[in-house]
Amino acid sequence: MNESEEHAASGTAESLPSLPPLDFRAARRRLFAALVASIVIPFAFFCLYGYYTYGRALAETSDALVRLVRVVDEKANAVFGINRELISRIDDMLGSGDADFIARSESDLHERLARLAQDHAQIAALSVLDSRGRLVLSSRYFPAPNVSVADRADFIAARDAHAIFHVSTPERGRVNNTDIVNTLSARYAKDGRFLGAISIAVRRDFLIDFFRELIASDPTLTLALHRDDGAVLARYPPSAPNAPDRHSVLATAFAQGERTGIMRYVSPLDNDEKIAAWRRVGDYPVYAAVGFSLHDVRLAWWRRDVSIGSIGLIPCIALWLLIGFTLRRLKAEEAAWHSWRGELALRRSAVAATRRLQRMGALGNLVASVAHDFNNLLMVVTSNMEMARRKGFNGLEKEVSAVERASRNAQSLARRLMSVARRQPLQMQVIRLDRWMTESEPLVRASVGEKVTLGTRVSDATWPVRVDATELTSALINIAVNAKDAMPHGGDFRIDCSNVRHADAREGLAPGEYVLISCKDSGIGMRPDVARQAFEPLFTTKSAGAGTGLGLAQVLAMAEQAGGTARANSALGFGTTIDIYLPHWTGAADAPADTPPVETIVRDAPSSTVLLVEDNDEVAAGLCAVLDVLGWRARHASSGDAAKQLLEAGNDFDLVLSDIQMPGQCDGIKLAEWIKSTRPTQPVTLMTGYADQLDEARRTGFAILAKPFNIDDLQRLLNSLSVRPGK
Repeated sequence: MNESEEHAASGTAESLPSLPPLDFRAARRRLFAALVASIVIPFAFFCLYGYYTYGRALAETSDALVRLVRVVDEKANAVFGINRELISRIDDMLGSGDADFIARSESDLHERLARLAQDHAQIAALSVLDSRGRLVLSSRYFPAPNVSVADRADFIAARDAHAIFHVSTPERGRVNNTDIVNTLSARYAKDGRFLGAISIAVRRDFLIDFFRELIASDPTLTLALHRDDGAVLARYPPSAPNAPDRHSVLATAFAQGERTGIMRYVSPLDNDEKIAAWRRVGDYPVYAAVGFSLHDVRLAWWRRDVSIGSIGLIPCIALWLLIGFTLRRLKAEEAAWHSWRGELALRRSAVAATRRLQRMGALGNLVASVAHDFNNLLMVVTSNMEMARRKGFNGLEKEVSAVERASRNAQSLARRLMSVARRQPLQMQVIRLDRWMTESEPLVRASVGEKVTLGTRVSDATWPVRVDATELTSALINIAVNAKDAMPHGGDFRIDCSNVRHADAREGLAPGEYVLISCKDSGIGMRPDVARQAFEPLFTTKSAGAGTGLGLAQVLAMAEQAGGTARANSALGFGTTIDIYLPHWTGAADAPADTPPVETIVRDAPSSTVLLVEDNDEVAAGLCAVLDVLGWRARHASSGDAAKQLLEAGNDFDLVLSDIQMPGQCDGIKLAEWIKSTRPTQPVTLMTGYADQLDEARRTGFAILAKPFNIDDLQRLLNSLSVRPGK
């Protein structure tokens, strides 16, 4: 679209007739208000109804548990009351008789104990123990078997505590292996001597059978008897095999001194959330407990009350569907209303984007062309300066050093230009940012100056990335320099590295895993319009001569060439944050070298020759002089076609060193491929300063020298060519 067409389109848009007024926003607000009301009001009533019925369900469950725990309490009270009565009768029967007295009357005493025990189904055995814990009298066996319980905890507790009614934890009888709970009472002579203990073994299956019959109609209940320290005496359903034998939660409640209570807790015996009622059994150190799973309470509540309340949602759902249908129709009408505006906006946006891309492409090509020619000039300067240094100069060392420093600065500028134009040859490598930051921090610190406080934070868990380390260092230095300029009176500059995951595409970044390098300063910040243009090449807000406008453009170019991106977040007066996203590298820990190894050839030492193919005569002259100093004879060809003619004429060379971009039909890559097909053993090395040409040359497998290179790079290449022995 040209300018006249754009003006025509604008005029057409302005001359469109006005359509009948329709306030879509107000209509949508009314519909949404009705939708919200139809959801909130029934939901509020539903929640109130659910809250009330759930509280009622909990109250009903609590009342049922209180009634049931009384039944368990009465049964347990009866059992232990019988035990106490039996202990009293046995104590009266024995009086102060010791073990010798019992031994003399064992037959008569056994008969009397047997008669006492046979009247009570819950009694497994009535026993009398002497002071050493030895069984001296039993209701089941005559004579009493030679069994000792001196090591048993219940006997020790009854003896040491002078207990008149001690309840043991569940155990197996040592005579008939019965699952029992013992109640023991210590015996003492009139002179205070410990005579032993009376033991009544209660069968646990008697209690468990009672529990099973009691909750037959509701198997979700849990009934139990606990000692006052929480130890489980009997429980139905039984605990899991690996469950503890002590209920620590109830033990804490028992210790409060209350005789009865109700509470909610997570049971340590089965890890189930319960509501339970407990009650002390008489004056015995025993508590009855009845629990009900809250999950079952909620399930019953849901089935009974919530399902009934859900029926009221049916008319609400019908209303929601009607409002949704109306909103959909309204959306379609609004889309038709705005379609012509959307078409015009898309057309204008496309034209503006196309023009912007064309300008950026032209600018990139111009920058790359200037940088390439600049590199050639730098090759001439650096090679001649190196020649002057190697030949020895008289009184000009400071001047030559100054020229060399200027050349290095010029090379850095050329590199930035090539990077912005996406033409800079890259040396991609896998790096760990925690180690790399330690090495690069001094450079960044020097860039921010003394007034700015630098802080870095990189976890050793930060993912590896694959990037050109030199470009990444340049990017951080560029950001640091900008931060320093934004904080003329000092401030804080922080670099934080973290791992991030994006589930979907956002702002030009594909879904995936990335390492975020966040560089934040406390400077003056940028206006929104400036922040939007911050990454554009040659855009700068600095005064003339203070900036090139390439710093942040290089940051974005570096990140995008590594597969990521860069973003600027800034507000005037609140500082600036530059976020660099680099993809998480999941390949090999050590990236393979990008440059293939230089071919090793056999050559004659006295007559080593190089065919230099370079279209720039000044660059060629400088390289020929350097080769001569290094002990090699150089022959210059100004194009690939000329080099091809020399080789076809039968001339032999130890190395062909060729630029890639040259005039004529045969550029450097075509020349190298022709040499490879006609002279397979002929070593060839290519030179270039363009990243795209560098990548193309690497795919062919030839050795590469990236411009601008110094004499040391050339020396390493020549040293890799071995000398043929015997010549």
